[in-house]
Amino acid sequence: MSVYAEGATELLLALATPTPKGYWGVPVLVWGRPGTGKSTFIESLQRDGFPVFTMIASLHDPTDFSGLPVLHDGRMRFAPPDWLQVFEQTGRGILFLDELTTAPPTVQAALLRLVLERKVGAHSLPPEVRIAAAANPPEIAAVGWELSPPLANRFVHIQWNLDGERYRQSLESGFAEATLPETDPERHRARSVYWRNLVAGFLKRNPALAHTEPAEDEYAFASPRSWDFAIALMATCELHGYAPTPGQPAPRDAQPFINLVKGAVGSGAATSFLQYLRTLRIPDPEAVLDGKAQVDASLREDELFVLFNTMKSLLTGMEGSDPRLSARTQRFLQGALLVANARKGDSIYTCFRELIKSGWLQQRAAADPKIAPILRELSRYFEELTRILEA
Repeated sequence: MSVYAEGATELLLALATPTPKGYWGVPVLVWGRPGTGKSTFIESLQRDGFPVFTMIASLHDPTDFSGLPVLHDGRMRFAPPDWLQVFEQTGRGILFLDELTTAPPTVQAALLRLVLERKVGAHSLPPEVRIAAAANPPEIAAVGWELSPPLANRFVHIQWNLDGERYRQSLESGFAEATLPETDPERHRARSVYWRNLVAGFLKRNPALAHTEPAEDEYAFASPRSWDFAIALMATCELHGYAPTPGQPAPRDAQPFINLVKGAVGSGAATSFLQYLRTLRIPDPEAVLDGKAQVDASLREDELFVLFNTMKSLLTGMEGSDPRLSARTQRFLQGALLVANARKGDSIYTCFRELIKSGWLQQRAAADPKIAPILRELSRYFEELTRILEA
């Protein structure tokens, strides 16, 4: 991925991220000084059939983002603005909200629903339309307004910098052409399970960091929404080779991962999470299910929680006809037996309770007689398994 300014890689990764709600792109807000190429870079992503439509927030009325109320057949409805047709024709592209800190509070309020729910009146943006914004810090913006916390929490925040050396190189060789990376949505969904459980394990130990207040000179802060953003972004970083390996120091090429996590949940929560990531000792859950790694019963309770809940999610997401399912289920149960024999069954109890409550384990026991001996051993530690064996 070729970029020419600090922050460009993070911007492209955010725009190439599929979200759990089915649309593409985590809303991204690029912060940087005037004249450093923020707008030019985003607008350079335009291609045939992939428009970039720029709106200068301060030049628009709130109705340009929420729709204009009109009377139709005796009822008040919101007529969609003309700019929405650009995306209805192509079904994809980037809605670029430039100079966001010049928007007065009334316009910022109108943007709340557009950025989060992707709706303009009764009309929705197509799923492949991304939302990007750019802003100068309010203290140097013309007629600058502070960004409201509700609007700020709807974006991942990226710091943009085009330093003198990078600019000099661009004068010599030109700016590199930027293109959006392609992310496999199915693979992204599978890896999001892993990162979701890592965050759950982290918050199990640090529940106060589920919500934080923005630090001084920062707009990002932790909330359930911004943690969801972080999870999706971390999965994208992993698929494109930017994610650190848990239990190891972050390599140099993991800087976009670090910046995106900070840009989603704020530096305080992100620093604690990254430290937690460095101390983790868990193997890759998919590697355990495939027999390429083993469960270590000496893992901490939160590490076992992450490992087994991720494996549970991977197993329950598989088709019943998948030829790997039987062997994967056996390895999962054998790992659980190892943990239970080490007297750490409490750490994976909720995982088994959910599998039983959903009926998944009963279905697997009925369909695969190979797992019965392992379930019988596990029933010494999990009484609920006895009913499955007797059914």
